[in-house]
Amino acid sequence: MPSVQIRSSPPPAVTVTDLKQRVIACLNRLSDRDTLSLAAAELDSIALNLSPETFPLFINCLQSTDSSAKSPVRKHCVSLLSVLSRSHGDSLAPHLSKMVSTVLRRLRDPDSSVRAACATASVDMTTSITGTPFSILLGPMIETLIHDCDLNAQIGAAVCLAAAVDAADELDVEQLQKALPKIGKLLKSEGFKAKPELLGVIGSVIGAVGGRNSDKAVLDWLLPNVSEYLSSNDWRARKAAAEAMARVAMAEEELAPLYKKACVGTLESRRFDKVKLVRETMNRTLSLWKQLEGDSKEVSESTSSSKSAHPGLSATSGKISNTSKGNDRNSNAPISSKSFDVEPLDRSNNPKDVEQEAVELKDKRNHSTLGAKRNLFPAKTSKVKENRSNKLNKSQVVQSSDEESPKTDSGSSNSSSQAKNNAEELSLIRNQITQIEKQQSSLLDLFQEFMESSQNGMQSLERRVRGLETSFRVISTDLLVSRTITRNENHKRNERQHFT
Repeated sequence: MPSVQIRSSPPPAVTVTDLKQRVIACLNRLSDRDTLSLAAAELDSIALNLSPETFPLFINCLQSTDSSAKSPVRKHCVSLLSVLSRSHGDSLAPHLSKMVSTVLRRLRDPDSSVRAACATASVDMTTSITGTPFSILLGPMIETLIHDCDLNAQIGAAVCLAAAVDAADELDVEQLQKALPKIGKLLKSEGFKAKPELLGVIGSVIGAVGGRNSDKAVLDWLLPNVSEYLSSNDWRARKAAAEAMARVAMAEEELAPLYKKACVGTLESRRFDKVKLVRETMNRTLSLWKQLEGDSKEVSESTSSSKSAHPGLSATSGKISNTSKGNDRNSNAPISSKSFDVEPLDRSNNPKDVEQEAVELKDKRNHSTLGAKRNLFPAKTSKVKENRSNKLNKSQVVQSSDEESPKTDSGSSNSSSQAKNNAEELSLIRNQITQIEKQQSSLLDLFQEFMESSQNGMQSLERRVRGLETSFRVISTDLLVSRTITRNENHKRNERQHFT
């Protein structure tokens, strides 16, 4: 009987020692592919059933794993922090700084899956452990981002910081505002290599601040530096820069309109990116900036968009406008000073010949402009040409019937008809530009609707996959627990049979 009493009530130290040995044994079994799934399920079960007094022991076991361990071991040690945060919540508040240091030790890991697990753990700690200030996680992440020169550490710190800021419900806006200039200076630093991830952090911080206590001086240097990466050789940097500018357009409702004209012009020049994903992001950002109520005019936006889409059309319209300006200038001058590049009247005694030469010279002068327009709008240009020829024939008939009329009257009628024709051509071109812009806007709207529907479908699919993974983990954990209980019962039964 005394021996049975000793077995049934072991001292607490023995229980803690057994737990430590069990955790270390499971961590060692993670290195083997055959026992990986069972060891991971057992560790998850241990993390779910921990008591508050055993939290430090379990976190120490996770932190003691060094970089020489295999990748599955390093990854699952970080994933267990997520399991702890989701299952125990604010009970882990006294141990949050130690958990953050465990994540920071893994940021230099060369395996991207380990760094992704660090980002997930940062999100879970931010959303689940709300009893402590966010600065406990924010401060060390910012310090690592600014001072660590290792590329993997820079990438990991940037990804974790951006994910935590996006997931946090209550943020210290003042601390983020103080950190934004320090983070922004890294864009010009040659020692900082993870520029796409850094741009993601900048966008997350701007979105988190949300225009509260905004400082115009910060945006004065931040937006030009960010917009420089719209033309970067790295497509990830171009995409991240466009996303950061979209965050500015959405968050800074008061200050963003002041930069609308410059940002719209820059995005217009980069909207036809060769990478599809970047091109879609550019167009979404451009639409956000155009929706702002700023000081830029809609006429300049439509003109710049038409020029970027049709450079030949802009050149043609420029030539036509110059021609019309010249005609207007000549019509305002005195009659005696009008000149159509025709020889003096004393060289020809017939007024009809002089007028015919003037008409031919005008046609030659506008030949290049009409040729360019004919390539763009062949049907309507031919109609304009027919109307012009009919009007010229009519003017010649009138002049032949009235040869005694002065030369100045014929010259003024030709100049007015030429100005009228130019005005008609300009109106035709404007109508074509308007139609093209309407077609482009309708296509962009259809494309955006398609992208939104596809994104919603992907999100629903991801939620279903996560639900299946969660159910699979629960089932595997239950099976493991049932097997363990069965083994223990068989072991006890065998012992009893052996004693009997």
